[in-house]
Amino acid sequence: MSNQRAAHFISWPYLLDGPPNRALVSALLELGYEVDIYTSDPALDVTHLGPRVRAHHVEYRYQWMARNMLRASWLRYDLFCGTTEDPMAVAGLLARLYRRRCVTMADEIKNGSTGGMRGNRWKALCRFGMRASDLTIVNTPERIAIQREYAGLDATHPFVVMPNSFVTPPAPGDRSALRRERGMPPDALVVCYSGVFSVGNGAAWFAQALAQRTDAWFWGQVVPHDPTIAGLLPWLDGHERLVIEPGPLGWTFPSVSMAAADIGVVVYLQDAPQFINMGTASQRLCMFLSMGVPVIASRQASFQFIEDYDCGVLVDTADEFVAAIGTIAGRLAEMKANALRCATEFIDAAGHHARLVEALRKLDASNQARQN
Repeated sequence: MSNQRAAHFISWPYLLDGPPNRALVSALLELGYEVDIYTSDPALDVTHLGPRVRAHHVEYRYQWMARNMLRASWLRYDLFCGTTEDPMAVAGLLARLYRRRCVTMADEIKNGSTGGMRGNRWKALCRFGMRASDLTIVNTPERIAIQREYAGLDATHPFVVMPNSFVTPPAPGDRSALRRERGMPPDALVVCYSGVFSVGNGAAWFAQALAQRTDAWFWGQVVPHDPTIAGLLPWLDGHERLVIEPGPLGWTFPSVSMAAADIGVVVYLQDAPQFINMGTASQRLCMFLSMGVPVIASRQASFQFIEDYDCGVLVDTADEFVAAIGTIAGRLAEMKANALRCATEFIDAAGHHARLVEALRKLDASNQARQN
C-alpha cells in the first residue's frame, strides 16, 4: 500500500536507533509508508534509514502544542505513532483531532516508582493519547495487563508483542582482537555488565563478584558515562581485573562486542511494575542471548524461560549471583549454545516482527473497510 504517511513521535532522539523504534519504522516502511520522525532534535540525522524517512522537530509541552496542533499540515498523515509516554500526549491528540489511526509503542510504563516528574494533568493527557490508539505494542507479554490498566484500555483493545531485540542482530566481532585491545587475557572468564550502573541494576552484586571471583575478569559497558561512577570504579577490590568501556557506545557496538564476553548480567531490583515484569522487554537480556552469551538474572516470573532453556541462572541475592558465575563457567559451551537456541525459538525477533507487520496491515485494512 503506497502513498501513505506516518508521523512517529519519540521521547528521546537517541532512541531512534534502538530496537523498538527500528522495528516499528522498518515495519511501516515494509508496508509502503513514508515515515516522519518527530524528536526534540531539529538536526537529527535519519539518512541511514533511507529516503522515505525524514526528521522533524517537536516539543512535549503545552506551549508547543498550543502553537502547532491546529496546522493543516497534519492532514497529510494517515497514521500517528508514539513511544511512551510524553509523545503520546501529542500523537494521541492529533489522532483524535484529525480522525486518524494511532499506534502506541509502550516501550516504558511510567507508573509506580518510575512515574517520573511530570504533573498529573500532563500524565492524564498522555494516557488519553494511549486510549486514542487503535493498537498498542509492548515488548513482553507480561506487560499487556499493566499497560491496559495504566492507560485505561478496554478489554477488547488489541496488543502486539515486539521483543526489545534487533530483528537481525549484528555480526559478532573478533573475540581475540576485542580482548587484546582491552587487555583481557584470551582465556579469561569474562562477566559483562551493560547499561546504567546502579544499585537497582545490580551494581553492588557486580562489585561483590569482582572482589570474590578472583578467577574472572569483569567488563563494564556503563552508560551514560557518569564521571562519579568512573571515579569510584577504579577503587573497587579487584579493579585490576575490571575493564570499563569508554562511551558513548551507540546501539550496535554492545552487540558486536559480546563476542568477547562469556556471562551477561541481567539484574533488576527496582519495585516499579515494569521492572518486575521485564521479560523480553530487557534489551540487555535480548542482546546477550542473541549473541550466544548465557546470563545471570534476578529472579522474576517473566524470566522463567531462562531456566527453561538452560541458558542462564536466576538468583535472589548477591551471594547467589557470585555462585552462579561458577555454575555457568562449568557448563559454558553448552549454555552458550542454549542461549542462541533461546534467542531463535523464544525471543524470535524475526517472527514477532512479521506479526507486527501483519497487525499494522490489519489496522490499515479495517480503516479502509470503514471508509468504504
